[in-house]
Order: sequence, then C-alpha cells, then structure tokens
Amino acid sequence: MINKFLTLIFVFTTLFSFSQNMEPLYFDANWKTTTKENASFYRIQPSKKLGNLILVEDFYINKTPQFQGYSFQDNEDNYVGDVLWLDENGFDSSFYQFYNFSAVSNLTYYYPSGQKLKTIQYKNGRKDGETILYHEDGSVLMKGKYDGGKPASGDFEEVLNWEDYRLNKADNAADREEPIRMTEGMIIRDETDKTKSRKIIKKKIFWTASKQLAQEIWYDIANGNTEPFKQINYDKSGKILQTINENDFEKYGREISNGVVYNYYFQNKFAVALKSKTNYKNGQKNGEEIQYFPNGKVLKIVKYSDGEEQGDQVEYNSDGSIKAKRIYKNGQPFEGNFDERFASDLFINQNYNNGLIEGEAIVKDESGNIVAKGIYKDGKPFNGTFVVKTENEQNELISVSGYKKNGIQKIFNYYLDDPVRTYTVVNDIKNGETVFYDNREITGKLEYKNDLPYEGTLVEAQKSTIYKKGAVTEEIYYRSEYDKKGENNILKTIYFENGKRTKIVNQSFLITSDRQDSYVGIYKNDKPYSGYFAADFNEFNYVDYYENGVIKYQYSNNYLENLEKYQYPNYDIKSTYKDGKIVDGPEYIKLERQFITKYWKNGIPQSFDFDIFAMHYFNRYHFELKNNAIEFEEFNKKVKGKIVLEKVNNKTIGKFSVNDKVLLTSSALEVNETAPSETGSVLYYETNNKIEAKLFKTIKGNDEQRRDSEIFSTVFTSYLDHNKSIQENFNSIAAKISSEKDVELLFGNELKGSMIGGLRINEAKKPEIGTLILKNKNNLYDLKLFLDEKILEEKKNIDFKNIKTEVENLNKTLEKKMNEDFK
Repeated sequence: MINKFLTLIFVFTTLFSFSQNMEPLYFDANWKTTTKENASFYRIQPSKKLGNLILVEDFYINKTPQFQGYSFQDNEDNYVGDVLWLDENGFDSSFYQFYNFSAVSNLTYYYPSGQKLKTIQYKNGRKDGETILYHEDGSVLMKGKYDGGKPASGDFEEVLNWEDYRLNKADNAADREEPIRMTEGMIIRDETDKTKSRKIIKKKIFWTASKQLAQEIWYDIANGNTEPFKQINYDKSGKILQTINENDFEKYGREISNGVVYNYYFQNKFAVALKSKTNYKNGQKNGEEIQYFPNGKVLKIVKYSDGEEQGDQVEYNSDGSIKAKRIYKNGQPFEGNFDERFASDLFINQNYNNGLIEGEAIVKDESGNIVAKGIYKDGKPFNGTFVVKTENEQNELISVSGYKKNGIQKIFNYYLDDPVRTYTVVNDIKNGETVFYDNREITGKLEYKNDLPYEGTLVEAQKSTIYKKGAVTEEIYYRSEYDKKGENNILKTIYFENGKRTKIVNQSFLITSDRQDSYVGIYKNDKPYSGYFAADFNEFNYVDYYENGVIKYQYSNNYLENLEKYQYPNYDIKSTYKDGKIVDGPEYIKLERQFITKYWKNGIPQSFDFDIFAMHYFNRYHFELKNNAIEFEEFNKKVKGKIVLEKVNNKTIGKFSVNDKVLLTSSALEVNETAPSETGSVLYYETNNKIEAKLFKTIKGNDEQRRDSEIFSTVFTSYLDHNKSIQENFNSIAAKISSEKDVELLFGNELKGSMIGGLRINEAKKPEIGTLILKNKNNLYDLKLFLDEKILEEKKNIDFKNIKTEVENLNKTLEKKMNEDFK
C-alpha cells in the first residue's frame, strides 16, 4: 500500500514538473507565432483549464503581464468573465466584463506569480453570488455578494457600470439575444432627510503588495441606485488624506464636487502609484492639478481657475529636471512651448507669444513621424505645412507660402490618411482638381476655375452635383450620408438646363395605386408642369401630381402610422384639387408645433384633426360635422361631445355637451342701453367694428368634465356665431384653428380671440363682478365696473376704438381692489 502511494506521488510530481516547464508560446509584434529570439510576447503553456474554458495569460517579452482572461477552449477570442489588458509598463489599460454562459459557474483569477487573485460566481451569464479578492499571501482582502448581476452587499473592486456586459457573437449560443441592460437612473441627492436608512456597499482600492487601502467609496443602494455618500483616501502608510462627505458630491451625479480627485496607476485593479491629484471646487477644477511619473516624481503641475487652465504650468523630466514652462490665460495657451493633441492621431508642438502662435510648429503622428512643419508669423500660418480647423470644425492639412494657400490641401475628419477631400489652390484661389473620398475610395472629381466649379462632380454628404463648363447639369441625392454614392442608394435626380430645372426622377417613395420604379416630374420655366413632385419635410411628406402646369392630385398617407417609414414612404391616400384647392380628400397644414388635417368632400369640409406635438407628448383633437352638430373627441382623455344650435322661442341657443351631458349654453345679447337681466356670464367681443355680447349659462355639478374639455369649451365660447348655420360655424372654426395666431390663443391664459371682457350676473339678476358695456344714444359706449354688486368706477361716451384699452384699465382696477381686500 505504501509503495503504491509513493508511486502515485512520483507520477504526479513528474507530470506537474513537466507541465510547469513547458516552453511558452511566443508571438511577434503582430501576434503571429514565432521563435523566442523574434518574440514580442509570450503565453504561459499549458493554459489552466476549467471545464471547457482556458485561462489565457500573456506577457510582454520582458515578463511584464499583458493579458489575463478566460475564453472557450475551441476559440480563444471568445471571452468569458472579466478580461484585462495591461500596457508595456504593466499598468491596466483596458478592462471588460463578458457574459459567462459557459457550464463553469465559478471563475478563479491569478497573480502573475500564480497565486490566487480573486474568485467570482456566475448565474444566467451575470455575476451572482460571492466574489472574493485575495492578498498574494492567500489571506482574504474583501468579499462582496452580487444578486442578479448587481452588487448587493459587501465590498467590491467596482460598483458602477455593473450592468455593462459584453456578448461574444462567436459563442456557442451565437443566436442568443443580448439581455436587456437595466440603466441606472439619474442621481438626485436628497438633502432634507439625512437620517434615512441606508443599505451600504463599498468600492475598495488597495495598494499593490499591501493590505492597506488607497481609496474606499461608500454607496447607498437603498433607493435602487448606486449613490455615493462618502469617500476616504489613504497614503501607503495608512494615513487619511481626505474624507469626502455627502454634500461634497455632485447633486445630480456621482463625481466629487468639492475636494481632491485622486487617480492611480493600476495593476490588476490594485493601486501601484499615484497618477494625479486634482482639486475641485463647486464641480470645477480649481487650484493645482499635479500629475506624477510612476516613480513618484512630479510629471506636470497645472493651475486651474473655475475649470480653466490659468497661469503657470511646469512640466518635468522623470529625473526631476524641468522640461518646459508654459502660461495659460482663460483656458488657452498664452506663452511658451506647448504639446497639443490634434484630431485622433496627431500631436502639435508649437510656441505661443502673448496668445499668438509664433515660430516653428511641428506636427507628428502617434509613431513620431513628422507630417507637417511650418512657420507662424503674427499668429497666422506663414510658410510650410500646417494642420488647422476649418470653418465647419473639420480638420485640414494645408500648404502655405507667404500667408497664402498654395498646392494640394487635404481635409479630413479624424485620421490624416482618411481624407474627406483634397483640393488644389493657387494663391488662396481654387484652381485645379478637387478629389472627394469615402473610406479612402474616390467618389468624385471636380475641376475648379477661378474659385468656381467648372467640370466634374461636387460630392457632399448626401448630394452630388454635376457641372459641365461651369453650369450645373444634375443634382443627385442619396439616402444617407453614410451610404455609398452608388445607383442603388439614389433617392432622386434633378436635371438642369441653363440654370433651370427641367426634370426630376424620384425613387424615394411608392404610390400604391400607381406602382413605378421611379416617378418623373417635368418642369417648365423652373416650375412644376407635369408629373410627380414630392414635398421634402422631415416628419411628413406627400406627392403632388401636375398636368399642364395645374395641380390635380396629392398622394399621402396616415403620417402617425408612417413616422418611422419616412425614408421610403408608401402613399395610399389620394386628394383631388380643383382651382388650386383640395375639394376631395385630406388637406394638410403644418404649423410650428401643430399639425392640422382637414377632410373635404365635394368642396365642403367634413372633419379635421388638430394634432399637438411636444417633447414626449402627443394629443389629437378631432372635430367632425355630423347630424347637424359639431362633434368632437380628444385622443388622450377620451373626451367626446358636441356643439349644437337650437331654436327656442325664436331665439338661437348654443349647447355644449360632453358625454351626452349639457355643460354650457349660450345665446346672443343685444348691446344697448339696458343691462342684461338673465343670470349667467356675459362675454363681450370686438367683431366687425362693433361690440357683440353672448350670455353663457353653466350647468352646475359638471366642473370636472368642463375642465377635461377646456379646449373644446374655448372653441364654443370664442368661435360660435349664433347668426350662422352649424355648417358655417364648422367652416369658420376649421379656418381659425388653421391659423397659428388662433391656435396659440387656444392654449394661452389671455382672453381668447376677439374677447375683450366679461361680467357675471348673479341669481338676483344683478351685475355682480366685471365690466358692463352699454351702447348709448350717441352710438358711443358707457362702461361700469362692478364688484359685489357695487359700481367701482364708470367711464362714459367711449369711442369704439378705445373700448378695449379702457376695459383693460378697468380690469387692472378690479384686480388691484380684489388684492387689497384679500390682504
């Protein structure tokens, strides 16, 4: 038995020794397998296996860690769990967390020495259960528990962005849809309840090779968010550097508003050294920002005031000697030599004197190659090559001699080798060839003469213009600025002769009753003459059809159902014109914030929709002439009702009903020497150079329904004319609501339309409050202001043109008196 046990130990030891001494797998700079002598990286072999997963551990050839992460054994690019890349100095450069849909629910990670670093439990792809961080000596540094992927209790390496998982499309579950990410809500800090119960978790950062904390942030997750309310920073000896309390965090965020922000050089999320410390006051950088080399020496000192770089800036070499001194003013370079990043891959070294660039400016790419070199004078490019911003914030590589552009110039967005266009200039004037590019491919060429297009194709984001001998011959429009400029992506083409449009060929829509691959419109004298002509709006489009210069039809669709199909709309609604006006079908009127659709039949409006748009809001008010009544309906509140006119004792009475209940009645009043003698509210209007009055009576007990139908009741009180038929009133209401001015009045708090004032008559049939307007024998007007049945003020013999002003003055008097009584 003993011999058998010893044999097993010998076999195991031999196998273990063999596996540990396997030659690493070597890679060159392009991650192609190579020999040790030519290698830039190497990978530990064999990789640790865990079920169908392997732990990939890569190093730079100098033994500095470069990568650690799990992947599927049959595809090392199909990552699982936490994945970390490190730079050539051994500092963390990129970190991602991937879903773990493998059969392995517990993942273990390791220090470069091979000792256990951390363990993480997973469920349904996300972190779920216990996660433990270990010191290199094997002791536990911290524990935390995830619930459904979210930190729930304990201490963690990271608390925010807990939902930010990546999904491998090459996974065995290639058809699996990425789970919906639950976005955390905005933090709104409650300053009133400091004693509320908290549910606390912490983010902890330890100093490397130490059990000493560098930073810990306390979060409250009781409200469903991760809300920081405390932060403590320590030096390597354990001394507290600062404590940030709740009021020192941004009110609507998680960043420090007042205090010092410490940034670190990290390895495996342990703090190796201080990278920078920046002072903040009221959410902006204020005071010094000090940047450090990994060896602890100062790299740069920058001074800030209210978020802007201000004053002296000193940069040092790693040995402590001064590399450069600079001065900033109002956040801009002012004096000295500056290294500035330009675009995505370019860096400029240039000198400033009193805020102006002077002397030599050198531009290099990320590899250190010089791509531009020139001399500035008086703050302007003088001689050489330069990179500058264009007027529309693109980037440009220019060639200059004697302050003027000469030669080939290059415009680009992000990368110098990916131009938007190049053009040829002689003494600041375009003369010669301009070449247009898309993803480094030529999409067009255009010759300029004396700064004007002459021959070729001018390519813009979604448009190409073709020139021949200095004249436009075609304009070609494309579906998107990101699409290739090819025939399959053309929306429409417009043809020109002698500077005027002659034809349009449109492929941007489909008329369902007249299906064509493209629709042609012919112009005469630059105006639509025959064929199809599409409108060009964002939210709503339609097509007009002409014959011999006369518009005959309009094709459209239900725009609410087709808001997402504006790129290639199908038109299935047809409207007919007569004498330039729609007589059958819908007519569309676009106002600034409203959209009106009128429906016509035989030249008579039958109904109309009044649509209101706002941020995250939509409502529709529908009006329809039906059964000798104006019926209405509101989309949001589901209000339905109608307006009718009835004859009662030879007097026309208007009735306003909602859900078959009469809420309000109205009748016309004569404005003469006698005060009205019926209980109700009298409203006065300026109409056709005279004063008209209406008496309104409300039916008690229906206040809530009146409030829910406010827009409709406003139409009833402001627009109904008792001397016109219901058809005439409907036509008038439709016309008024089609006016921007009247629509704004509907939603304002001021007097509506032509209304100028009002008077309430009480149950005793006496004027109670408001202004009474009487027409006297001189055809002038007398005004009486009432409050509590008493006359406060009178004005006599007022001319019509002055009545509105005088009533406004009386209303101010009434308001003042009521305020005094209230006090």
